[in-house]
Amino acid sequence: MPTREGGTRTPVSIPLAGRIAAGACVVVCLVYAALGLVTHRALGTNAFDLSVFDYALWTTGSGGGVAYVPMFRHSLFAQHFMPTLMGLVPFGRLFESPAYLIVLQALFHAVAGWLLFCLARRRLSAGLSLALLLAFLLSRRSYGAVTSYFYIESAEPMLVFGAILAWLDGRRALYWTLAVLAIGCKEDMAVYFLAFGTMLAVTRRDRATGLATAALAAAWLVVALGVAIPYWRGAYGLDAVNPFLEGRYTLSSAGQPGWTLISRVLSLPSLGKLLTISSATGFLCFFSPAWMAVALPGIALNLAAVPGTGQAGVIGHYLWPILPWLFAAAVFGAKRLPAAWHRWLPLAVAVVALVDTPLPRSLLRAPWRVPPDAARVVSQLQDLRPSGTIVAQPNLVPHLPRRMAMHARAVYSAGQPDGDWILLTSVGDLWPLGASGVADDVARLQKDPRYEQIVDGPLFAFRRR
Repeated sequence: MPTREGGTRTPVSIPLAGRIAAGACVVVCLVYAALGLVTHRALGTNAFDLSVFDYALWTTGSGGGVAYVPMFRHSLFAQHFMPTLMGLVPFGRLFESPAYLIVLQALFHAVAGWLLFCLARRRLSAGLSLALLLAFLLSRRSYGAVTSYFYIESAEPMLVFGAILAWLDGRRALYWTLAVLAIGCKEDMAVYFLAFGTMLAVTRRDRATGLATAALAAAWLVVALGVAIPYWRGAYGLDAVNPFLEGRYTLSSAGQPGWTLISRVLSLPSLGKLLTISSATGFLCFFSPAWMAVALPGIALNLAAVPGTGQAGVIGHYLWPILPWLFAAAVFGAKRLPAAWHRWLPLAVAVVALVDTPLPRSLLRAPWRVPPDAARVVSQLQDLRPSGTIVAQPNLVPHLPRRMAMHARAVYSAGQPDGDWILLTSVGDLWPLGASGVADDVARLQKDPRYEQIVDGPLFAFRRR
């Protein structure tokens, strides 16, 4: 290839490990996106939280209010401060279906995997770098996160790995940009960056950047919990009590002393969850105590939540802010191990992290052909064209045209209008009603003189008389 100087340019040669890593990221992205889309077509997705984020983007872009969610009847920012989400507003105007969010989540995950490989390859062998990549992409923990649709937190690993790489390269402007975007995904990410900055300062790796990062994260946490969320709650006349602390930790309840929260964290079940989470890295994260310490405060906050909640179980989307720090710790921890260990480490990591991955079983069981009853429901919805206020079963909301007068049946029902239309189905993800709940709800509405039944299965549509 000729150059401006008249010579030839040597083609850039990508190492074999890099080509394998890039190919793995592309394939996994396509697989997860396809799996999510077929699940969506089979009515297996839910308004919570797929349509929540879709509506927050749509209303922002269409002038319906900043991050306003009709199912909540208030802004999403009254629950969580997520300004980074606003970067996706153009997608909400471009696409009519929330399916684009499923694809974006798979893409974020794949890009994060590539950045992790780039981070690992600087310090580790090609084999171990690929093993960590596959563990991040395919382990049970990652699978649980990437198949829970949709959360802006899914961008956090991509942004965290990018910020770490930018910090290592001394690219300060890029580091601060990515750090701010990561913290802006959700307020709890500030806890991790506070710990990261503290680690940099205490270990003297980069005291100036560490102190500045810790200060930024602390300030963000105070503003998010003490100013931004209360502001948005006040704007909609909501209770001033912080929903995060009240709902997850019941701190305002009588007889709930701090030692109860500590006992939740320092329990044997919590230890088991920590080991389960860290198994995604083949336990290599424990060999770098400094980097592992970055993840521990955030993990502790999850374990301190009310038992039985998804947060306390540290499952699904609650893993998004944790995974990047665990894998970063694994990269730096593996470097400290004896050279002789690196001969078998790739296989060990792959076996520990991938032995229980659910992906193969999910691919075999996925509804690659749209189930006839699901296709029938979608067709009935298109033919129905309901107007006015709609109260729909949550898994139907993602398949209905967006409107400001949209509500979810049996969720956030306090103060919910009766609805000009009530839509139910016995197909797909029936949360929170369940099969028996749907049947009971249909039977009650059939006896309700205020409504007439327009469609009788598998979509059950009732119109106000």
